[in-house]
Amino acid sequence: DHPFPTCLFNSPRPKNLPRRIPACYECNNGLSKDEELFRIFAASGMAYESNTGNRIWNEKIRSALQGRRPGLKPLIKSMAKPIVILNKAGLLLGTALILEVDPAPINRVIRKIAKGLYYLDTGKVLSSKVEILVEYENEKPERFFTPPLDDAIRSAKEVRLGRGEVIYWRNTIKDNPEESLTWIKFYEDKTFLICTSRK
Repeated sequence: DHPFPTCLFNSPRPKNLPRRIPACYECNNGLSKDEELFRIFAASGMAYESNTGNRIWNEKIRSALQGRRPGLKPLIKSMAKPIVILNKAGLLLGTALILEVDPAPINRVIRKIAKGLYYLDTGKVLSSKVEILVEYENEKPERFFTPPLDDAIRSAKEVRLGRGEVIYWRNTIKDNPEESLTWIKFYEDKTFLICTSRK
């Protein structure tokens, strides 16, 4: 399987994606619906304003919602929630729809990516005794790049995949790559911090 789901990338598929790695049936086939949901989540909101986020919506997500994936449209509809928009004075400006996404499938995809990155680094399967902690900050992703983590990220190499659909920085302990910090940014917007450590 690919460490990063190929559905996250615009066409044609980029040539700089990491190599394919061995995967169990669950990771290879059981997460396809989660990966589609993750793509919609990652490309929503401010990500839509970026070139990569806008392209993925127009080239992939829009067509999937228009009938190619019959189960996707009702799924998105079930997540759409109306909200009331007020100005600072409390006056009603109108209503809008937001997506309330279940964090479970998002975390499953991120955990799969973390396992894939570990395999790329070591050629080994990440032990089940290693805990994978995932944190996502909706409002202020830049807080992942401030002290005390700024030294860790400065020493991590930036890797850009595709045309910037995915950017990640990874920092592992040389003698124990099971201990790691990884920052992943999708479509120039959604940022995750992944920490792996022994339980």
